[in-house]
Amino acid sequence: MIAVINRLPVKEGAADQVVERFANSRGHVQGFPGFVSMEVLDSEVGDEVLVITRWRDKDAFNSWVHSDEFERAHGRGGGSELLRGHPQMGTYEVAVEREPGPR
Repeated sequence: MIAVINRLPVKEGAADQVVERFANSRGHVQGFPGFVSMEVLDSEVGDEVLVITRWRDKDAFNSWVHSDEFERAHGRGGGSELLRGHPQMGTYEVAVEREPGPR
């Protein structure tokens, strides 16, 4: 499994709007083959939003990036007016994963 971390540097006061856009999105990614999960994290200082998606593997993520669904999800006004710079993306192999268990 891989995790893709997208750091969105947001303009002052715009973090809530960015998070709201993700909360109200139409969910093009949820049904995409190989998609596992997504989290949107709001920074305590309010100058950055992190979007973490998990994928079965790199091929599934690459298929998403080159899909019509990706274009629909990212091509509708984008929200670049809310950013103070270019997003930075990193892709990581999930090396250790833990879930709650008995104590």
